[in-house]
Amino acid sequence: MHASTVGTEGQEILSGLIDIITALKRRAGEREDPATVFLLRHLRASAPRRVSDLAECSRLDVSTVSRHVKSLEEAGYVTRIEDPDDRRASLLKITKQGQSLYDAAMGARSAALDRGLADWSDKDRHTLAVLVTRAARSLNPSAETRSNT
Repeated sequence: MHASTVGTEGQEILSGLIDIITALKRRAGEREDPATVFLLRHLRASAPRRVSDLAECSRLDVSTVSRHVKSLEEAGYVTRIEDPDDRRASLLKITKQGQSLYDAAMGARSAALDRGLADWSDKDRHTLAVLVTRAARSLNPSAETRSNT
């Protein structure tokens, strides 16, 4: 068993992760509400799903997700379709416009990461990828393995 990372090391890891995400969004010139790309990521990774399912997988309150989904619908990024198992309910599905926005945001973030790590060796970049992926899987073992996320 490893010692707790609650102390300085854990704080450094958390601070570093927050700084990385913040820098990538800034360098990518992202102007979207942070929830937009986050929720589109969950919708593109699966078949159409109910708002309650989206809230559960994103670990947000249903009312919070419902509010964001309304904005996503108004922007044309998601659409509702009839639930074939329960015609009273609807499922959310990412639209082509939503997929395009997601792809553009992730492409910009990826390019920003490439620029930021341009002076890193291939070995160091590979090591970072392995460790970040391992940490993500350890912290969220039930999550699907995703590529380009």
